[in-house]
Amino acid sequence: MRTRNTSAWLLLLAAAGTTVAEYLAPIAMTKANGFDPLGQWFDGVRLLKQKQPPAVDIAAAKKKDIAIVGAGLSGLTTYLLLHQAGFTNVQVLEASNRLGGRVHTQYLTGGPWDYSYQELGAMRLPVDYIDPDSKKKYNISDTQLVFELINELNRLNGGERSPHHIKLIEWIEKSDNGLQYFNGIRTPSGLPPTVKQIANQPGKYDSPEIHDADTKATDKKLQDSLPGNGFLLQMAKSMYKAHRQWIDGGLLDGAEPGDRWSEFSFLSQYLKGSLNSTDVLDLQQDPQGSFWETMYDGLYEDSDSWATIDGGMSRLPMAFGPLLESNNTVRFNTRIERITHSDEGTKPGQGKKLSLLYKNNFRDAVFQKSTHDYAIVSAPFTVVRQWRLPSLPATMRNAINNLVYDGNCKVSLEYSHRFWETMQNPIVGSCSTRTDIPGIFMVCYPSYNVGAGANNSGPATIMASYIDSSFAHEVARMRTMSDEEHVQYVLDAMSEIHGEETRKLYTGKWARKCWDLDPYSAGAFANPSAGQHELYIPVYMQVHKNMIFIGEHTSYTHGWISAAVDSGIRGAVQMMLELGLVDEAKAAVEKWMAPWVKT
Repeated sequence: MRTRNTSAWLLLLAAAGTTVAEYLAPIAMTKANGFDPLGQWFDGVRLLKQKQPPAVDIAAAKKKDIAIVGAGLSGLTTYLLLHQAGFTNVQVLEASNRLGGRVHTQYLTGGPWDYSYQELGAMRLPVDYIDPDSKKKYNISDTQLVFELINELNRLNGGERSPHHIKLIEWIEKSDNGLQYFNGIRTPSGLPPTVKQIANQPGKYDSPEIHDADTKATDKKLQDSLPGNGFLLQMAKSMYKAHRQWIDGGLLDGAEPGDRWSEFSFLSQYLKGSLNSTDVLDLQQDPQGSFWETMYDGLYEDSDSWATIDGGMSRLPMAFGPLLESNNTVRFNTRIERITHSDEGTKPGQGKKLSLLYKNNFRDAVFQKSTHDYAIVSAPFTVVRQWRLPSLPATMRNAINNLVYDGNCKVSLEYSHRFWETMQNPIVGSCSTRTDIPGIFMVCYPSYNVGAGANNSGPATIMASYIDSSFAHEVARMRTMSDEEHVQYVLDAMSEIHGEETRKLYTGKWARKCWDLDPYSAGAFANPSAGQHELYIPVYMQVHKNMIFIGEHTSYTHGWISAAVDSGIRGAVQMMLELGLVDEAKAAVEKWMAPWVKT
């Protein structure tokens, strides 16, 4: 720990013509300081090395009282980086009674190694991408952040012998035997046709949609306007650089900024498509959004291979447990409702503080208070917009109030054994079963413990319904159902698709999650409208009234674990720079960002 004689230090500063305020000035992550909030933000830390900022009182900075609001993966990642940088007074305040946020595995029988579970939240990790032009395989760099986090937690927890060890296994994304149940069409076997049967006999079991001439012409214009394979490769190598490229000129080979056009406006106004063609070609059925989601989801969905966590994705946040417990760090069931900002300091340089207000019970008339120097808020804006907050700049306030979110519902059903693996055309893993039954969309079968089939006497669980509200608007109806009604509806659909004889194999155990109804998230993931990335992301990289905002909603991609991890790293670095800890920020960037992001 560095120490100094305060009087001598002040004399040295005066001789150098430097004031205490200048010496302790935060380093803002702004364009003026060499940061690119809409691109590779971490490159700015390297630039600070060349500026040689003066040293700071490191010990005092690392004793700052910091609250992290939310124990999802972004908040947990921020905690890990601050802890490893030597911060000694960091507390995590979590509204629920568990770690993980929207990473949530539901175990229907037993625990992880009984292998009857499904993911209520994030469920898979895209690993690599094959460039169609060069045929070369590239790691998807932002997923590498997640893999490095897993490696770090395994190292901290003692390796494979630890009960918290995280093991990656293959996620089976596709199956030729997935059932395609549309328009009630069945094969002579009585089951719907498989993906392979439709491919081998086109037109026999499917009714391809035929576009009119105007729609075909507009579609051709659209494909010519969107970036090609080179852009997908850039996203795989650096999602950050690709995002900057998209913002500057993502459409029409750089002629039009990507985030300024909604899908609807670009199709109907720029390409002059008819309203009918625009409605047909709106790829996300989300006309207010830009094509950015279409692009990055396209990259991920085209991944050559996928991974998931053996025993369930919840094992990732749970692996933080030993570190958090050893430092008595987490306070569960602390549901923040208000934040106040006041100058409570009496000593020079102590500055202003934050008070986080919460109730032990919603019926309480009096708030409890937790006071800190800084708060790093990882809670979704769908929750934060319900809080009473200090006065904030208009753009930050609008981001909290107006950022658009998507919703989804998942329903999982447990069966006595894996009947899908013993059918005439066995289905092993994948989410390849699709249907036009309203409210079902797709069915996902376990990618873990595969091949057990009839030899596995234990139960197993399928995700029997997975729908997002942006493209499956019937989710609004599903949310109005009670749990029991929704589960029965899905069970009836599974029996219709797989055969009525499978109904008797249902164990009666189920899990249902509609994230819009979850009080701790009030939505599934961010789904920004056109312009919201370009306008809002730069303000997330500013400190507002001693608050830093992180979470997948503040990153460049949404609905994927890598976005939460990226924002968690950024939040920790931002906190370090706010306190002038350039060396620590640089070390964090070199460890977490530099090795994986290709330039």
